[in-house]
Amino acid sequence: MIKGKEISNTRREKYLIFLILLSLYLSLAETLIPKPFPWLKLGLANIGTIIALEKFGKRMAVEVTLCRIIIQGIMIGTLFSPSFIISLISGIVSVNVMIFFYNFRNRLSLVSISTLSALAHNFVQLLVVYFLMFRNMNLHSRYIVFFIVGFLFLGCIAGAITGFIGEKLLLRRSCIK
Repeated sequence: MIKGKEISNTRREKYLIFLILLSLYLSLAETLIPKPFPWLKLGLANIGTIIALEKFGKRMAVEVTLCRIIIQGIMIGTLFSPSFIISLISGIVSVNVMIFFYNFRNRLSLVSISTLSALAHNFVQLLVVYFLMFRNMNLHSRYIVFFIVGFLFLGCIAGAITGFIGEKLLLRRSCIK
């Protein structure tokens, strides 16, 4: 009986490691995609979180997200920097929003869940950036409003793309059972 449980724990750990590595790889590969702004990313690393949530549950989705953010911070040397703090806070909120909407999976597709998660991620990212760096700045400029709306819109598109890719990967049930 214990041996069977050890095998399932070992299998779970293997999938966890695989999904963390997949997320890290996709995050690295994403740096090769040309972008209009250097900080703008598609969020392809969240595909690992989507797969973890759909196939293995909420706990693994949180583990994949946190491990990816921390390992990435260590690898690129930004651990505990403002960019790491922004990524960590927005990642935690984003995965929790994803988990919340996943409770309505019978009514929502992974594309819509990913889009809502990306919207929350970008909104929290803007809030954290504001409080860390720009809290003395006047936000009543229409250019800033255009930037915020554009940033949130691009985040929704990126979230939809990530959700679409995740949904298509999950259709291939032969790779993860």
